[in-house]
Amino acid sequence: MTTSVSRFTATPAIALASLTALTLLLSACSGSAGDAPSGDSSLISADRCAENKAAGPITFLTSYNYVASPGLLDVITAKEQGLFADLCLDVTIQPGSNNAQLVSAGTAQFAGVGSPSDVMVAIANGADISGIATYGNTTANSLLTMPSITSLTQLEGTTVGYKGAIPPQISAMLAAAGVDSSKINWVSVGYDPTILPQGQVTGLTAYKSNEPLVLAAKGEKVTEWDPASYDVKSAFNTQIVNNTFKKEHPTAVEDFLRASLHAYGWINESDDNLTQALGYASALSDAGYDMDLSRERWKTEVGLVEKTQPADLPIGGQNVAQWTPEADMLVQYKLVPSAPDLSAAIDTSFIDAIYTGTTLIWPAS
Repeated sequence: MTTSVSRFTATPAIALASLTALTLLLSACSGSAGDAPSGDSSLISADRCAENKAAGPITFLTSYNYVASPGLLDVITAKEQGLFADLCLDVTIQPGSNNAQLVSAGTAQFAGVGSPSDVMVAIANGADISGIATYGNTTANSLLTMPSITSLTQLEGTTVGYKGAIPPQISAMLAAAGVDSSKINWVSVGYDPTILPQGQVTGLTAYKSNEPLVLAAKGEKVTEWDPASYDVKSAFNTQIVNNTFKKEHPTAVEDFLRASLHAYGWINESDDNLTQALGYASALSDAGYDMDLSRERWKTEVGLVEKTQPADLPIGGQNVAQWTPEADMLVQYKLVPSAPDLSAAIDTSFIDAIYTGTTLIWPAS
């Protein structure tokens, strides 16, 4: 994906002139980071600005605290650099919980969730939401064991930990490896991955950008079993929207995604930009923020995004073919009562509107 350089970047050759111009621009634009839009943005037309202001206050719920993840750190960056305000959007970011339910109820307008599976299960349970962007085109899940496990069939008769629910991608991998999952003692565990090297479990479901990095930082050597290696197809990091909101305020949905994806491109332009973005997230976190781990998490997930990006889709693009493997897994493992209507669960119109091919249109045309 190509994207223009952030409005906050100036070249040395024009530094003096840029200082004056930047001061004037910041005074004329809709607001600086953290400000509500004033309605006189110089980046979009007055009519579009008025449409976006009519959307009122917008709440975005993060998928998990303020972690450095695509679809989360870029939203924080767009907020902190004033990009939402430049497009006359008044966005507040909050750490999420029960995201699909809160967006469905209109308590929040946008949220991040872990994967298309989360969207489809929520819709099957009556949520009035749509998936409007998906970043990664592979599974974000993996299964960790100690190196003494050399075949997944060795997990039969042992205890394997999971968080929340057993990911269908893990179930599909085990089935592909010939494992009888009914012979595994599945236990719900917390978020401390050291239970694996301590021997409390023989296997542990994980996120590729989290537990393996945490254990490596502690000097622990583990084996990571990747469902993608067993031809399990999936996707990760999906943005959702309230269906009533998207119908009433389509330009606000477009420009929320536009600003976020513009920030995503900016973050990836340099390590300095990533450091600045991580600083924004760190400032929001009240539970301590591991900058080194967060940097590796971002790079791991962006690497997965870039490695698996379909040539015909821009960053954030999604389609029925992308979501179908997960839909099939949900039906196979009885996580939904019937096959989801993917054409209703996915709304591609907003991503289509903000890209020309795979090039993001910035600002709004």
